[in-house]
Amino acid sequence: MAKPPVIRKGVPKGDKRQRTRKTLVEAAAAVIAERGFDRTSIEAVCTRANLSRGSFYGNFKSREDLFLAVMDSQWRPIEADFRLGAPLRTQMRILGEAVAAQARERRPMAAGAAAFQLYVLTHPHMTERMTARNAETLAAMAAGFARIAPGGLPMPADRFARVVDALITGLMFTAFQTPDLLSDADIIAAFEALAGPEQPAPSPWTGGHAQTLLRPGR
Repeated sequence: MAKPPVIRKGVPKGDKRQRTRKTLVEAAAAVIAERGFDRTSIEAVCTRANLSRGSFYGNFKSREDLFLAVMDSQWRPIEADFRLGAPLRTQMRILGEAVAAQARERRPMAAGAAAFQLYVLTHPHMTERMTARNAETLAAMAAGFARIAPGGLPMPADRFARVVDALITGLMFTAFQTPDLLSDADIIAAFEALAGPEQPAPSPWTGGHAQTLLRPGR
């Protein structure tokens, strides 16, 4: 009689890879917090994670790829639950409220985000990579704003996306640096002003929602 097949129970290979990647990202975040981006090496991260260089290169092509993964894990997109069919000023108020809330929540991570920006500014190849990444993000934002603003935007959608992205970054870092001088109401007012005066909705709102993700400071 043939032996019954052996059923190996355990974690699927894909899950193991995800766990390894997560371990490397967490180790890198810890090393970066101690040494900064420039002084964080692949060797230091692997030692902290108790993993080999082979494990590292099985998940990341370079140190910069790891740094981007660290920022993606710690600097998640802002979620704005826009209301389909609502006027643009209402949509911008919703976005302003989301940005104000995240400015408070992310204050403990402000130094890390600023350090990453400095690293990008002082490493031309990273500036090029961030430009390419941000171009994709801005294109998606422009398409999203065109969908939620049936009455039209005050400027072309691609420019509107760039202005909103810059506004988010500027307001959040101002809130980080001087939290007592910039209130939630100030942040919300900035986005409402960008939309201009309130306009009536072009059609009755049916209760739908459209969640749009925006990446601040990228």
